[in-house]
Amino acid sequence: MSDGGGLRRRWGSRFELADLLEAMPGGTEVGVRDFALITLTGQLSARFPRQLVFKGGFVLRHVHGFLRFSKDVDATRHEPPHHKLDSAEVAEAIRQASIRNLVQFTPDEPATDTARSLDFDNVRVYGETFSRTSVQVEVSYREAVVDDPVEAAIGPPFYDEFQILTMTKEEMAAEKLRALAQRIRATDLADLAALLSDPAVSDDAVGRLARSKFELVAAGQANRIDRASAHLHDMADTYDVLMPGLFPGASSYRDAMEIVWPRIRALIP
Repeated sequence: MSDGGGLRRRWGSRFELADLLEAMPGGTEVGVRDFALITLTGQLSARFPRQLVFKGGFVLRHVHGFLRFSKDVDATRHEPPHHKLDSAEVAEAIRQASIRNLVQFTPDEPATDTARSLDFDNVRVYGETFSRTSVQVEVSYREAVVDDPVEAAIGPPFYDEFQILTMTKEEMAAEKLRALAQRIRATDLADLAALLSDPAVSDDAVGRLARSKFELVAAGQANRIDRASAHLHDMADTYDVLMPGLFPGASSYRDAMEIVWPRIRALIP
């Protein structure tokens, strides 16, 4: 059975959907968000074919198999890069991902709609199968994807496999490096440690991509490294408290720092 965006469902009735949601890692609440994000990603990929390259926690979970919970679909505009999408058209695509009375997606007005990004920070999700929740949809225009995106298949257990474009692991790692220099967010360290733990991820490639990513950061090299160092150490008291609910499969703070800390100076340009 197909829905908007051409997704072919692996469930029929709302009872079968409820069973799938209950069986998801993290339980029904997390399962509802997973279902919502996969459905929205399929709809957006169909509405804007090869124009969005997905990244972030959603990709870590649904493409690379990490037990990393996410509440947002995060993408960079591609082909053409830097060009704004019509926010009304994106909002309509979100609404059209709805499946009759089983699930409805209702976006609030975008919190940001500028030449840099489009952020729907409250997409309400509700239906007869589950309690109301919300997710986010974010599209960045401020920079182009550097390396060729990777075709990836997602969909199960809710849909048959369908193809999306994703950032390479190295490019996602480079963006996480930049984030560490800009903010204090424990998932940045956890995500970066997970990416750098993959022996197939090349430090040389991450460093090359980081040089491009850090062009958007005004401060000089020394300040970038000092800020990233300060942010990493500021997470020490909260990281191990926060991660079990956000990224149950993440390394501990100590282990994550052992992976990331020795490489910071070589990777941050």
